[in-house]
Amino acid sequence: MFRLKERIKSWMGPLWWYTLVLFCVQRLGDVINAFIGLWLVPKYVTQEELGAVLPLGQVGGILALPLAVLAVTFSKYVNAFAMRGEYGKVKSLIRDVLVLVVVLFVGIILYAQLFLPLVFERMRVGDGRLGMLVVVSGVLGSLAAFFTNALQALKKFKLISVIGLISAPLRLATLLVFLPIRALSGYFVGQIVPLLYGVGAALFGLKGIVFNKALKAVPYWGQDGRGMMRFSAHVALGSLFGVIQPLVETFVIRHRLPDIDSAGYYMISRFAEIGSYVGMTMMFVLVPLGSEQHERGEKSQKLVVHAMGGALGSGLLLAFGFWLMGKHLLNLTPMWRIYAGFTPHLALLTVILTLRATAQCFMSHEVVCHRFGFYWYTSIIAMCEAFFLYCITGFSFFEPWVSASWIEWVADLNAGRIGFVLIVMLWSSLLSLLAMFGQLALQRCERSRKTQSS
Repeated sequence: MFRLKERIKSWMGPLWWYTLVLFCVQRLGDVINAFIGLWLVPKYVTQEELGAVLPLGQVGGILALPLAVLAVTFSKYVNAFAMRGEYGKVKSLIRDVLVLVVVLFVGIILYAQLFLPLVFERMRVGDGRLGMLVVVSGVLGSLAAFFTNALQALKKFKLISVIGLISAPLRLATLLVFLPIRALSGYFVGQIVPLLYGVGAALFGLKGIVFNKALKAVPYWGQDGRGMMRFSAHVALGSLFGVIQPLVETFVIRHRLPDIDSAGYYMISRFAEIGSYVGMTMMFVLVPLGSEQHERGEKSQKLVVHAMGGALGSGLLLAFGFWLMGKHLLNLTPMWRIYAGFTPHLALLTVILTLRATAQCFMSHEVVCHRFGFYWYTSIIAMCEAFFLYCITGFSFFEPWVSASWIEWVADLNAGRIGFVLIVMLWSSLLSLLAMFGQLALQRCERSRKTQSS
């Protein structure tokens, strides 16, 4: 059996093999998460507040954006140091990151006090202790990303799989206790507890580096500091626009659309996210493999083409299944039946998330290869979409400055509906991905030209 496994692994290659292993393991956890998202949360969170779940989660992410930027840089350089056998630098980097997280956490709490009241007013939910839970959830999510990225960079995929397997039932147990007490706050407690476990388990997995007294911490800043700063600056720009786009989309749906539309979007998104599972798993494996090949000066385009093809093909296949069977799916239970009217949007949202998962494979690979040219067009597309959505759905704001005929024309568009928002999301996602395929083609032509000239 061992020989057969090694033969299959050699035939598939590391990208597809580890993707398959992680995909199978993670999907076991996703069964529990599907139960949480499709049954448990809608049972306790009222329809009036259900649509606020996704945008509030995005708020936590944007509050912790500085940590998210550091997490990407951290992953890249942990992988580079480990590949060169410089584990003393890895130890120093992990220790410095922990100190920096504490400092940034204090700063996040301070600016959240000004930012969150405005958010809760637009989300139509009460504050109470919810604000602090949103902040802690966002910070812990980024902190967990630090340690997951460290394990990823060191290719400890087995430990990552174990953490994912245990996190899902732990989240379920926490939500079963806290959701009945206070729905929205209980939801974020359910996010926080498994994140705490994930951080602790990752630290245990890294004990051979972090707590190894025999391993001497080696300074890295003098030799690698300038490169890390340049890398972080590029990542910060891309991360900012990458966070703003989904944040604005969920905010528009919650702020500008009726409660039933935002609740319906939450429900169909739980199904549609399945379309990105293969792509996100392939991206997770692609990052350390692509980084290693780049550091060695080897070509890695084949890896990214395989990842993008796997992500796109699997997601579109699922979208086709939802197009055929979505109505029957949403009519399976009384809890879902009230959202059966959103069936036409289910396949469309699956296509959108599939396109974005495919694009994420390309962007992650480009970042670890220190190529940031895609930022100029993805940032322009993201900002244009965000600006357009908020303006077109809140067009009455411009009434004193524009003609009555323009206001009447925009009103006839009926932009304040889920179908219109999804069409805008589709076009922006498709445009970005087409530009990425064009960039891939240009890279291939450039390599062919260099090969012929040499």
